[in-house]
Amino acid sequence: MRLALPGWLLGAALLLGAAQTTRAAEQFLEFDINGLTRRVLVVVPDSPASGPRPLVVVFHGRGDDDRAFANAVRLHKDWPDAIVAYPRGEKRESSPSRGWQVRVGDQGDRDLVLTDRLLEEMATRYGTRPADTHVAGFSNGGHFVLLLLAERPEAFATFTVIGSVMPGFASDSPPKPVLYLFGRGEDRRYKESWAGTVEALARHNRGKGPLEPFMGCCQLQSPAAGGAPFVFGLYGAGHIWPAQGNEWLKDFARHEWSAP
Repeated sequence: MRLALPGWLLGAALLLGAAQTTRAAEQFLEFDINGLTRRVLVVVPDSPASGPRPLVVVFHGRGDDDRAFANAVRLHKDWPDAIVAYPRGEKRESSPSRGWQVRVGDQGDRDLVLTDRLLEEMATRYGTRPADTHVAGFSNGGHFVLLLLAERPEAFATFTVIGSVMPGFASDSPPKPVLYLFGRGEDRRYKESWAGTVEALARHNRGKGPLEPFMGCCQLQSPAAGGAPFVFGLYGAGHIWPAQGNEWLKDFARHEWSAP
């Protein structure tokens, strides 16, 4: 599944991206991963920081790339004091579309290795740290975020999954704060899978008790001892990054979660 934006909205996003004044703060980082050159678009604020900056790593959907996704989503514009990294997925032998691994061992774990290298580089260059590092993904990128939740839970403070389903998700990794968003206009074939994914993530985060309204979009399930908050909701669109997605992601990531 890939990111799909209405033509007028994508055109406007591209124009805004071309006209932005922070292009000098943009850079492409390259990493050699198993003989393959991997690219990441990184946007760094121009203003001085008083302490460690938040880092947000955002993974695009299948068939997209770093530049087009950054221009359409523009998280770096809505969270101007954060460093935002947009890695680019690579094509698979079985598919001409760029995308991400969804299981351990796939493609030699090249996307897990890329993530590790990127986080190391950000820490070296900008002093970022896991307590202020967040990850989000759309569609196939969301599937990869779920893999990171299972395989790299200590690398990120929060995990945001948008427009993805994985009802079979299960892991022995420690629970972490998760935001899970899905469009009401998604294909009906995925509705049951969405509900199953909610149940799977609630189990993983050891949710208990009644649901509470949260951020005006979602429900919050507080955790039992040793668990982590789980927030989920439906937005009024189809398979597309929601119009308020950046606001919700930012508010969720910046929320001061108390220990259960």
